[in-house]
Amino acid sequence: MQRHELNFLEFIQNFRRGELLEVGDQKLSELIEAIQQTGQGGSLTLKVSFKVNKAGQLETVPDITIKKPTRSMGTGIYFATDDGRLTRRDPHQMDIEDEIERRRSMEA
Repeated sequence: MQRHELNFLEFIQNFRRGELLEVGDQKLSELIEAIQQTGQGGSLTLKVSFKVNKAGQLETVPDITIKKPTRSMGTGIYFATDDGRLTRRDPHQMDIEDEIERRRSMEA
């Protein structure tokens, strides 16, 4: 006699002909890759919501989410110009090329 009940693992494997398992596998790979790149932790969450429809059947909607670790981009150092723009050069400091030219002109 064939058994029709599903345990949890069978439910995951069979939901929408394996779509839940496939999506979960993709999300897990994405999470592991991010963890390897950053050296920090993350999480994968499977939420399965159930409700009874008008016909008395159970409807279920699974949702798989991941929380990937993020890598800090580090600090950037900039200066503000008088017109509100960003620059890498200190506007109040003379460039080395200008200083060399100034010294050459003094020697001449």
